[in-house]
Amino acid sequence: MFRLSDKVLPVLFLLLGWPALSLAGVQDIGPREPYVAPLYIPPPPPVSRLHLKDNGDGTISDPDSGLMWAQKDSHADLGKCLEWRESKEYVENLRTGGHDDWRMPSMPEIAGIYDNTKENIRSMDHDPEFPLALDEKFADGAAYWYWTSDYHKTDLADCCTRILYFASGMGHSAPITKCNKGGVRGVRNAK
Repeated sequence: MFRLSDKVLPVLFLLLGWPALSLAGVQDIGPREPYVAPLYIPPPPPVSRLHLKDNGDGTISDPDSGLMWAQKDSHADLGKCLEWRESKEYVENLRTGGHDDWRMPSMPEIAGIYDNTKENIRSMDHDPEFPLALDEKFADGAAYWYWTSDYHKTDLADCCTRILYFASGMGHSAPITKCNKGGVRGVRNAK
């Protein structure tokens, strides 16, 4: 049996490998110029799908949905969070922009003003780690999440309604006695 010695094998590899590299189009395997990446051109900023209008009277209109929103949410207005029952009472007593027919939004309605093209620190604590996906036309000091009118009656005493978290866009069910960093944004039919 023929056995190649350890010294012959590298020489054989070079002799047989060099033509294979040439056939593959490799002309020079020596040092090369350092790679210089092309200039980075950032993509254009995303375009919002919303067409909100500041009415100049503490309200914001959404012509696409036919809804009018209170510019300030309950947290920006009162400086504190509200549990669900307090939020319901807050919007029922809201008098903004000359209107008194405010109500709590449904989950699809509040999701309609969630704008993933926006990232701002207009929240109650201005924390840059949790930017809000909320148009700048809305007042500074906003809550992180909003109560909805979607109440689910169960056997539990304090359960449950749906909330929308404006730092992530996630909807959750929450006990109606929850308060931490939440609030309500009044809505009415503009048409």
